[in-house]
Amino acid sequence: MKKSLPPLSTKERSVLEFIENELVSKGLSPSYQEICDHFGFASFNSVQNYLKQLAAKGYVELPQNQKRAIHILHSAKDFSKNLEERLNIDSDKSESNTIAIPFMGRVAAGLPIERMADNEFINVPSEYVKSPGNYFALKVEGDSMVDEGILDGDYLVVLSQKAAKDGDLVVASIEDESTVKRFFHKKNPNAETNEKQIELRPANTKLKSMWYHPQKVDVKGLVKALFRKY
Repeated sequence: MKKSLPPLSTKERSVLEFIENELVSKGLSPSYQEICDHFGFASFNSVQNYLKQLAAKGYVELPQNQKRAIHILHSAKDFSKNLEERLNIDSDKSESNTIAIPFMGRVAAGLPIERMADNEFINVPSEYVKSPGNYFALKVEGDSMVDEGILDGDYLVVLSQKAAKDGDLVVASIEDESTVKRFFHKKNPNAETNEKQIELRPANTKLKSMWYHPQKVDVKGLVKALFRKY
């Protein structure tokens, strides 16, 4: 009889999936620093603890004194496959392919992003994070982008980056308050100065654009996908 694989916690699975994706896309396992940066861990200790847990459960092997040498023994999907085989479950009925990304809380017009709970993650469809980069998720509050189909309670998948171009849908912070809006760098028609400002444009006819000096706007990332839970 095939040996049963132990189940993974959501956090363990997310770390293992990240390692797998890096191996597939780059041909190398990620460094401790890359894992730490991707998940926003405070120190290498968290990385080491998760890797030790994965090794103890038989999913990875950690060669001594070798950088970028994490060996995958079993995929994050292998537990589900192993369980299906033992319970004789049709693989077509298995759960859809997902990946865990950090969940950063809520975002809305004029409301702050809540401080992320330590190691809090949310599962999203893997096709939402195909391009390389660091991703995080936010839950929308309010109706500032309702005309673009972004509704109160929706979840956004955001690619973390500091740069944006005209027309991008961004998550941006101003004085520790964050919002999701369309980004434009242009002259404010209502201002006396010709200096370009940042326009954060809502998608709701009841609301007006917000204008800021470029140095006051901190772009957190680009919205790449939206999903809705029922």
